[in-house]
Amino acid sequence: MAFSKIDLRNFRCFDSLSIDLSSKSTLFYGKNGCGKTSILESIYIATSGRSFRTSNLESLIKKGSEAFILSAYDDSSGSILEIKKAKTKPINIKINNSRVTISELVRTFPSFSIDSKTFFYNDNAPEYRRKQLDRGLFVASPDYAKDWFGYFRALKQRNSALKIGDIAQATAYDQLLADHGEKLNFMRENLITEVKEIYDDLVNKLIYENKRAEIFYDLNIYLKPGFDNKAGLMESIASANNVDLKRKITTVGPHKADVIFESKDSLIKDIFSRGEQKLLSILWSLSQNIYLGRSFNLSPILLLDDLSSELDSEMLGCFMPSLKFIENRFVFSNIVDLFGSKINTDKQSFKKFHVEQLK
Repeated sequence: MAFSKIDLRNFRCFDSLSIDLSSKSTLFYGKNGCGKTSILESIYIATSGRSFRTSNLESLIKKGSEAFILSAYDDSSGSILEIKKAKTKPINIKINNSRVTISELVRTFPSFSIDSKTFFYNDNAPEYRRKQLDRGLFVASPDYAKDWFGYFRALKQRNSALKIGDIAQATAYDQLLADHGEKLNFMRENLITEVKEIYDDLVNKLIYENKRAEIFYDLNIYLKPGFDNKAGLMESIASANNVDLKRKITTVGPHKADVIFESKDSLIKDIFSRGEQKLLSILWSLSQNIYLGRSFNLSPILLLDDLSSELDSEMLGCFMPSLKFIENRFVFSNIVDLFGSKINTDKQSFKKFHVEQLK
């Protein structure tokens, strides 16, 4: 499900605001400090129970108020969501007037945020890329979540045994690690393979519109699993026992995995400009959103703050045609309206709002 409308009350700089999100793509533009990012943040909280800007939700309550309330509506299903955060109280989440957990919220109204870290996806540590990969699978597959928690529970116990030098106790968890870990690896590899096909198709369409997009074609994108895939996880763990005992930690497994982006045998982070890296991250995120929609019957919202930051006119020219190929909701912000009459502004496909005029 995806929102067609969201109402904000006493949220950051807004007393009250109602926003139409029924179009495939929605742009919020205006000068810095007008509330563009706050609108995207409200949508993210309404789909995840968390902010992408702060861990302190109480700080988002408008000064002089006791609580903020976010109300969202899905016209296609008739679902009504309400999120309330009062001072000194935990967040309260209700769907159709019934309380739900954050996990239930995320699976009902999934969203993904392209933030400053995502812009430079390839410059970040492997842990960040694993988290981005896992978030999509968590939303799509309850089985993935079960195996993920099973794997990391066993990993924690194994590492505790290694810290005290008890190799016998440590190896008692090897089979659990292998059983859960092989499943994680299979689902991760499958997602990357499927998303890569969608990504390649999207880039081909962009090249037809703008030859400059050729730089994003024929990339080698693959999962580095964190162990010897040919030998298998169980054998890889056993082979690393002496090293693990010496380092007092498990050194192989899916917790060491990474997503690799290469062009002509060179890492993307070493050869792409910052603007090229940012657009690659956007295109990969769009492709993952399309995959989740097609394969799992989801309608994830993709949020992108400050589109034109780091993108020169050439990269913006590559990006604009992508709006025609979006299959789920895409909500983004920018300081100025870059689009004007450059794209089809049919209300079913694209809407734009000058935030300063919404207040």
